[in-house]
Amino acid sequence: MSNQWDYYSMVGFVPETDPPEDLERLSINADETALFLDFDGTLVDIAPTPDTIKVDASVRSLLNDLVREHKGAVSIVSGRNLQEISDRLDGFAGTISGGHGAEIRHASGHLPVIECDLARLGHIKKAAREFAVLEPRVIAEDKRFGVVLHFRQHPDMESKVREFLSSLIGSDDEFELQSAKMAVEIKPKGISKADAVKRITGFDEFAGRRILFAGDDETDESAFSWVNEQDGITIKIGEGPTCAHYRAHSPSAFKDWLRTQTKMMES
Repeated sequence: MSNQWDYYSMVGFVPETDPPEDLERLSINADETALFLDFDGTLVDIAPTPDTIKVDASVRSLLNDLVREHKGAVSIVSGRNLQEISDRLDGFAGTISGGHGAEIRHASGHLPVIECDLARLGHIKKAAREFAVLEPRVIAEDKRFGVVLHFRQHPDMESKVREFLSSLIGSDDEFELQSAKMAVEIKPKGISKADAVKRITGFDEFAGRRILFAGDDETDESAFSWVNEQDGITIKIGEGPTCAHYRAHSPSAFKDWLRTQTKMMES
């Protein structure tokens, strides 16, 4: 039991004490709720590689309906680059946070990005890409403010990947490791999805609303924890330990629930 506690403390959360309730038990009021939605594994299915995800027209249509019903209080909060989310959700009028909060796009414009040593980050990225060339079982994903090594097809590579990335940053004051689903990322310290949600709730259309955050990954647990402290609503997509209060078993189930909510609002 102590080993389990140590592991989950290390990656940012602890095992759930009370199992999340089934999402079908929940209903929301669009006039009182602000939506914060992860992207991969929440709105779209996880794909073998980051660039092979499929975003069909129904996702864009659903998001447009949600933006209308919630009067603009809808945000995508993703670890992907902001521009990539914007391109894949072309026409989405809500707010977007990319890079775990490193970048935010709002109707008022792009917020200033974080400051970090881009030259040092460039050297880290180069080393990570070279590692992926030498070890083809690993896929490198370049980000504006970080780099990820994915081992989805070869879970046995986790220890090697983690050890290599740890060696790149050591006890660095500026960068840190971020565990994700079958991946490990190097990102600047001081950014998280929790911080992104905090910043976005300061915008007029989000202010005063109850916060709903939905995500599927370890990177979402910091936001779950913070939103729970604000008496918000938290939804875990898929299996695995979590501090979220509700669970949907797949992105499809979660999107079906969202559609049900929009129909209830329209009736």
